[in-house]
Amino acid sequence: MSNQANSSSLAKSELRRARGWSLLSWRKLGRLVALLILLSIAMLTMGLVGYTGYVLLASEQDPEPADAIVVVTGGAGRLEKAIDLLKRNKGKRLLISGVHPGYGPTTLERRYKLTKKQIACCVDLDSRALNTVANATQTAEWAHRHGFHSLIIVTSAYHMPRTMLEMRRAAPDIRLQGQLVTRSDRSLLTRLFDWNNVHLLTKEYGKLLGAIVYGSSERLIKG
Repeated sequence: MSNQANSSSLAKSELRRARGWSLLSWRKLGRLVALLILLSIAMLTMGLVGYTGYVLLASEQDPEPADAIVVVTGGAGRLEKAIDLLKRNKGKRLLISGVHPGYGPTTLERRYKLTKKQIACCVDLDSRALNTVANATQTAEWAHRHGFHSLIIVTSAYHMPRTMLEMRRAAPDIRLQGQLVTRSDRSLLTRLFDWNNVHLLTKEYGKLLGAIVYGSSERLIKG
């Protein structure tokens, strides 16, 4: 009986010890997961701060001449900037990517003072691209069709990182320059504390992260 009692006591002791180790392991795992989550949040926050700083402090620089110009529509001042570059002979042809189907040569004539001759020889309208990936795909096809080796890409500062990422994926053989369009009519503090602007930057930053992750996973699959 004594031996049986000792064996039973020993078994219970081992069971308690096993449960203790199991509980300790779960606690360690929980702490590790929490730490990884905190690190991820910190990295995402730092990335957002860096991205926001880039957008708010970005300044427009005059680009070097290229074979052609591409403007990605959807933001104020983009088309005006692209047409100005065309008129200053920074590129010999202009692609307006993602333009509304109802937007035609007549609008370009009246609103932007382009002549019929300029439009006929030097402006192409693309209404098929409905997002940034499609903008890049259509741009690559257009550039290769015309034999262009260098492009000036015109878009808003907040949209430029993702645009250039997709453009380089679609046309790795073409030299690209980014021409930023900034909102210099408002002060830095006004833009920093504007809720609509904060929402726009946060949303675009999320899209940029998605584009980076998608590209990375695509390369892993192909590799």
